[in-house]
Amino acid sequence: MYRLVLFGILVAFVSLGISGCKGDEKLVVATAAEFPPFEYKEGPEYKGVDMEISQEIAKRLGKKLEIKDMEFDSVMSAVSSGNADFAASGLTINATRLKVADFTKPYYNANQVVIIKSENAELKAVGGDAEALIATISKKNKIKIGVQTGTTGVFFAKGDKDWGFVGFSNAEVKSFVNGSLAVSALVNGQVDIVILDEAPAKLISKANAGTEVLLASLTQEQYGIAVKKGNKELLDSINNVLDAMKKDGTLESIIQKYFK
Repeated sequence: MYRLVLFGILVAFVSLGISGCKGDEKLVVATAAEFPPFEYKEGPEYKGVDMEISQEIAKRLGKKLEIKDMEFDSVMSAVSSGNADFAASGLTINATRLKVADFTKPYYNANQVVIIKSENAELKAVGGDAEALIATISKKNKIKIGVQTGTTGVFFAKGDKDWGFVGFSNAEVKSFVNGSLAVSALVNGQVDIVILDEAPAKLISKANAGTEVLLASLTQEQYGIAVKKGNKELLDSINNVLDAMKKDGTLESIIQKYFK
């Protein structure tokens, strides 16, 4: 009887061990798949720069990738709470986010731009002069600015000391779940301008007749992949993969695929 009980305990431990190994065979990435060309869905499939980079990371680390799609402002908390191994969602590396997570080396240079209605002659006249654009927006009383919740555009519009943004004290900032909804609000007259990352801004504007992206860049940013603070092993592993992808041309190939 004793031997049977002991055997049962051993079987249970072995089963737990196998289960644990299976769990170790996957990597969970948190993302907000409404940010083309970095992450988006076509039917049931996830596509975009970040999604292909994530797939490549998992492949080179010998893991299976599991994608957790959520609202953008939940992505960082998913990593910090351990509900995801890493986050790839067009995340700008900055002091605020570095307080709750560690970031890989940058893999993409980005910036914030302004989307307007094509009929907005005043802002169109500013051209690519960022200082003049900011000054013009600052002078317009009660201007309505559309942004995507949780993005750099929110902090730029509202102002944030950690980010070093003064903000527009004259503006009413309206947040939307994604950039497409913000631009729809622009088309419908609910906001006067939209501040968004350049790459998705261009794609979304192209899909909305009567809108355009101004040439001026409001910020200079770098995207990185976030991991739970203190998880040096995973951070180093992903950095090594990113270095290899840069060296063999895979990273540039993925980026160019979505920026033709």
